[in-house]
Amino acid sequence: MGLKLLWPFFLNTNKGQNMGRDVLLNKNTIKKLRVSKCWSQDELASASGLSVRTIQRVEKSGTASLETTKALAAVFMITPDELQSAQNIEYMTFHFICKYAWLIAFALSSVFFGLWIVDILIPTLKGADFNQQYEQHGNFRYLDFGGASFVIGFVFLSFNVFVEYFGRKRLLERSTK
Repeated sequence: MGLKLLWPFFLNTNKGQNMGRDVLLNKNTIKKLRVSKCWSQDELASASGLSVRTIQRVEKSGTASLETTKALAAVFMITPDELQSAQNIEYMTFHFICKYAWLIAFALSSVFFGLWIVDILIPTLKGADFNQQYEQHGNFRYLDFGGASFVIGFVFLSFNVFVEYFGRKRLLERSTK
């Protein structure tokens, strides 16, 4: 009897809809590609053979059928995989760490420079022996670590700018082909 109650949920009685076959697309990518070609939603709809309502739904929710995904990919001359939103939590975490590692490195350099000022420079200016101050703190080289973390932060920041620039350039080149 329990199977009879659940049976309608296993059947797809809506033949016009693709229940279960929807693909999650990156709605921002689709909108950027459309805007880069200077198309309105109406123009994208006519170029892809889809309805304007479908284009609006895809740009709003990011869900589309396989057929819609293929039509959009064909219009933008890219593969359907490139339209999909494949950002799982591991990728997002790794991307976040890579994107903001420079900020952490700069913050560390600020801490090291600040500690050097408080622990070494100020007491030395007040008359303490410079070498004795370093010995008191275990000969910890604040300036060395501060400088190194600053350089590492600068390298991370430069890498992020480089990746962002060429990622956007590649996306625009693909959309104008």
